[in-house]
Amino acid sequence: MKIKYFPLLTFILILFLFPDLTHGQFGQNKVQYKEFEWKYIQTKHFDIYFSKGGEKLAQFTANVAENSLKNLTENLDYNITNRIPLIVYNSHNDFQQNNVIDEYLPEGVGGVTELFKNRINVPFEGDYEKFRHVIHHELLHGFMNEMFYGGSVQNIISKNISLSFPLWFTEGMAEVQSLYGLNKETDMFMRDATINNYVPPLENIGGYFAYRGGQSFFAFLADTYGEDKLGILMNNVKTFGDVDQGFKETFKVTVEQLDEKWQKYLKKTYWPDLKIREDVKDFSKQLTDHEKEGGYYNVAPAISPDGSKFAFISNKDDLFDIYIADTKNGRIIKKLVEGNNSTDFEELHILTPSLTWSPDGRKLAVTAKAGDKDVIYIIDINSEDKTTLPLNFNTIYYVSWSPVADNIAFIGANGDRSNLYVYNLKKKNLETLTDDIFSDANPTWSLDGKRIFFTSDRSGYTDPATIPKDLKMWNYDYSNTDYYSIDLQTKAIERLSDLKYSKESYAQINSDGKKMIYLSDKNGITNIYMREIDSSGNFTDKPITNALNPIDQLSLSKDGKKLLFVSLNKGGYDIFSMDNPLERNIGLKELELTDYQKKSREYDVKFGKKLYTLNGSDQLISDSIKIAVKNDSMKKSSDYFITDPGKVSEDSSMNYSYIDSANSKDSSVLNSVNLNSESNDSNRIDSSKYYGEDVKISFESQDLSKTGIVDSSYADNINFKVSDNQNSDGSYKIKNYKIKFSPDLVYGNANYASFYGLQGVAQIALSDMLGNHRIYVQTSLVIDLKNSDYAVAYYYLPKRIDYGFQLYHTARFLTYGSVFNNYLYRYRTIGGSVSASYPISRFKRVESNLTVEHISRENLDISLEPITRKTLIVPSFSLVHDNTVFGYTAPVSGTRYNFTLFGSPKLGPEGIGFGSLLGDFRHYIKLGEDYSFVARLSGGASIGPNPQRFFIGGTENWINREYENYSIPISSIEEYAFSSPGLPLRGFNYDRMSGSKYSILNLELRFPLLRYLIFGALPLGFANIEGVTFIDAGSAWSDTKSLQFISRDTDGKVKTNDLLLGTGLGARANFLGFPVMFDIAWSYNLDKFSSPKYYISFGYDF
Repeated sequence: MKIKYFPLLTFILILFLFPDLTHGQFGQNKVQYKEFEWKYIQTKHFDIYFSKGGEKLAQFTANVAENSLKNLTENLDYNITNRIPLIVYNSHNDFQQNNVIDEYLPEGVGGVTELFKNRINVPFEGDYEKFRHVIHHELLHGFMNEMFYGGSVQNIISKNISLSFPLWFTEGMAEVQSLYGLNKETDMFMRDATINNYVPPLENIGGYFAYRGGQSFFAFLADTYGEDKLGILMNNVKTFGDVDQGFKETFKVTVEQLDEKWQKYLKKTYWPDLKIREDVKDFSKQLTDHEKEGGYYNVAPAISPDGSKFAFISNKDDLFDIYIADTKNGRIIKKLVEGNNSTDFEELHILTPSLTWSPDGRKLAVTAKAGDKDVIYIIDINSEDKTTLPLNFNTIYYVSWSPVADNIAFIGANGDRSNLYVYNLKKKNLETLTDDIFSDANPTWSLDGKRIFFTSDRSGYTDPATIPKDLKMWNYDYSNTDYYSIDLQTKAIERLSDLKYSKESYAQINSDGKKMIYLSDKNGITNIYMREIDSSGNFTDKPITNALNPIDQLSLSKDGKKLLFVSLNKGGYDIFSMDNPLERNIGLKELELTDYQKKSREYDVKFGKKLYTLNGSDQLISDSIKIAVKNDSMKKSSDYFITDPGKVSEDSSMNYSYIDSANSKDSSVLNSVNLNSESNDSNRIDSSKYYGEDVKISFESQDLSKTGIVDSSYADNINFKVSDNQNSDGSYKIKNYKIKFSPDLVYGNANYASFYGLQGVAQIALSDMLGNHRIYVQTSLVIDLKNSDYAVAYYYLPKRIDYGFQLYHTARFLTYGSVFNNYLYRYRTIGGSVSASYPISRFKRVESNLTVEHISRENLDISLEPITRKTLIVPSFSLVHDNTVFGYTAPVSGTRYNFTLFGSPKLGPEGIGFGSLLGDFRHYIKLGEDYSFVARLSGGASIGPNPQRFFIGGTENWINREYENYSIPISSIEEYAFSSPGLPLRGFNYDRMSGSKYSILNLELRFPLLRYLIFGALPLGFANIEGVTFIDAGSAWSDTKSLQFISRDTDGKVKTNDLLLGTGLGARANFLGFPVMFDIAWSYNLDKFSSPKYYISFGYDF
């Protein structure tokens, strides 16, 4: 479990520090929609940064972080020595605008901890218990960064630390610590995985399973060997610098042996449930099938008022879309909304799914992220026209349409609170129903539309006048939620439940108001229960399901004869239907408790926090029963769902960020960020010209300090006193944020050789705490300054427009001449540039750049040959669009294009004057799981006295390259500065054809070739080898009038003339962490194929 290949770490560091190198001309944007006014507070161990409106969230974070750190210190027997920065965002929309992490963070990513400055980033999403869990979860990552790596990448490099952790270790440990052992949701997930035989060995656990499986594994170790063993394990791993050895020293057996014991434990625990519980398919009809249709989610069913159809959200086509389907058989009627690929529907809130029908069944209300805000759309089912409600909230979720009026209830959140609102469609006015610090959720209407039922953590605070003005949420028990109702006329709030030890949700009332079905996890598995209420207000509760699988998200038809619900089903979520649910009787008054629920009722779970210690049975407040009968509705939120068994980085050692979705109840995880792909591109300035060549990182760089941080405000300060940073009431003093640069990476390596002289490489990357200001310095010294590269760049990123400023010097050496004599030429470039990028949306941006360069060409073999010099001014403008979805190494669906206009005015008689237009259009079609088809059309045209030269043939980063005329097609400053290859066009050498215009068409079919390839003699192997078949066609020309693609030869045969055709096949794999491509191609002239040409190259497919 060590990093065996230092070049791999080097490659990752380059990708992270200089993201523009890999993103190239495409990528989606991170848009700073607003300017943030940052401040911070300081506790004993943390510097907590927050923006306007987040003062109370920062104070809450301070207390939770210190308490969580105390818990971790006791459990893991280690004291941190450096201060940890913690950045708090008022909403997930604000979180997505951060510059600490360059990658776009989609819905479901609940927190990020990075290693360059060990910064923890957490958004508040309207739920204080979830917020607490995220803080504790991410703090474990920061704790481990400090414990094992000294708190920075700089420390890893300077001390040559090669320890790495599998994802199941880091995420499983974070979950078992922040959730105090096992919890119901993981217990339910592992039951499904065990019974359906998809629990992999630990060494193969990745993705979402790493969270749930890792938590289960560590909880098993704590139960079996004692809770103190986890702390001993952590310290042994630190001592030996190896995960395997740490396990062996702690438990006296190997990880593999512990894995085997855990797997047996899971079977012993969950297999007995097969005898006493029902599979969900035994009592319902499956309407969706994620195994056959693809994806993992089929969620948020909303049955229409007439019961004939239902709306739901699914990612069966990669993106989250809204579908309308037939209630009888699940047949898709239409796709109503395509999500995740347009500004209007950047994200559908699958974690708080909100689909609700209008009373007449003609329209659907849905929440979505659109730019910097959440919105509610009213969509006509037939015409698909939509209108947007005029609201202004950072976050909107849980939408519910009144069954009898034009009122829509929803939860809106701004800053440190989430409240209940109603919008009237006719009057077009917004009414605030609750306005306090407490978290509200899950509104649902009574049948007469006069009351709204909702869940809240407000406890007994039903009268706003009784809420203390100085109420501090960090001193308040926010872990429990109960059911409440509010009268629309009087705004009087009634507490309807006091259920502390189980979670009830999704209450549905039948038409006469005498029966109610709801979800409860009383026995440890979320099942459906029914309450029958007689005319006297007496009631009886009974379960109507006894499911193995957890059930969620009920939707009952108006006549009560059809019930839709969601259930975890073999690692994914599907929608099921049940006929006549109110008549179902399973003959049980209570369900058998799960093994976990039995244990949790008997003793405190690990690490000292009580979960479920029941004293007596749960019951609703008696006075509430009459209210429930009178108002026909009652509902309580479970806060459970959604989980994503989708793609997450398999190897945490290769990421310097922990990108999590630590949810208080479900720890939902969506796609993590792949640092190596264009899909995660931000609207950053392209720096590849200045930093992309021969960047090397030494593992012998000098250590600046223990953590590589020199600014005292970021390091541990023995003079720091908490009392100096607190007010008289115990709150922390608020300070204004100031820009202070500290290093992300400092590397320097130099040597002297008698023949080559002085050589050295230096890299310095600096940024402020928020990542808004960045400075990069690079030098590569070879003999003297004339032969060396050096550059400095500054990026200004806090506002919507990103600016870049660069100064640089480069030296390149080319050999060319006649057949008998070759000469060595040196090309020197001294230049600078100013660039700007304006993101129109997440998917589209406009870029501009102004470069001034002075280029010289010098013959180093013949000193008498005059040195040629040119000065150039090059403005450029680009329009970029990208809504693609990535697979393993390349996009699999969506569209991306780049159109660039640039040129150079002719400065004097010796100047270079031209104007060029370049275009690159790519469309990706997913054909099935891991299969895709790609069509790409690219081209360019240049005009002017010195038009740009395009040469076509070959492929990018071709290692065993061949040139058409056995030399690089560059012999002048004009060609050095502006000659541009058109690639790929396989089957031909580099520079097979050239001209001032070109066009290339590429068609590719991509498919899985081999899942694993392991060599017997060598400890090397490949995984997820992708195959491709392709057809390339292209041409380059200068005179359009004389262009002739096809002609006849002297024998009358039709052959290509100014057209190049090539076809072939290839394979793509990662070797030692580097992406490698191998292609075999044949050229074709319409008469015959050529002999094969072989291409070995580094990089990823277009």
